Amino acid sequence: MGLFDLFSKKQRRANQAFLADQRSQQVIAKIKKLDLPTELKQQLINAKVYDIWFNSKDLAPLSNLLSDHERIEYAALGITDQGEDVMLTCTNQNLIILSKKHPSENSRVIPLTEIMSVLLQQQIISEELTLIVNNEQVNISLLNKTTAALLTEAIKKWSQNNDNLDEQVEQIKKLKDLLDQGILTEEEFQAKKKQILKI
Repeated sequence: MGLFDLFSKKQRRANQAFLADQRSQQVIAKIKKLDLPTELKQQLINAKVYDIWFNSKDLAPLSNLLSDHERIEYAALGITDQGEDVMLTCTNQNLIILSKKHPSENSRVIPLTEIMSVLLQQQIISEELTLIVNNEQVNISLLNKTTAALLTEAIKKWSQNNDNLDEQVEQIKKLKDLLDQGILTEEEFQAKKKQILKI
């Protein structure tokens, strides 16, 4: 990685953080108006989230899923492979995937220690997040580009198993370049990706 690449990466992170901060300032009033426990609203404000549902009914199950010493680090909206709208909430202990359609039945709490790999793939207008959780692949697509990067950073920060994560990400990026150049087929790319991620 050259000096320019390092600068670009730092600048991109700084820009993402700035945009997220600006947007989160705009939504503080909306969060304060929600009919939710004060502690939950304050955690959402402190985490500077802005890509969430602004409906008390949709967010209410989140307060039941948080333990006493759990703190929200970041949150973002996405869509599962099954086409279900979800809100991903990274805490200091878990990744909570809250389903919009059936929050009490389809929500999932994943301890961060069980996340073996985190991969954020750039799409044209959005991002796709791939998680490897105990040999299971969890894909979330249509994430906002800024919130996806911040959510991924939070997951990596609080996850215990990200020692060789950067190496895996680089290998998959190289494979993606080969796919884009037509050197690899989609099937070959997917097979190699699974091999790298050990799934």
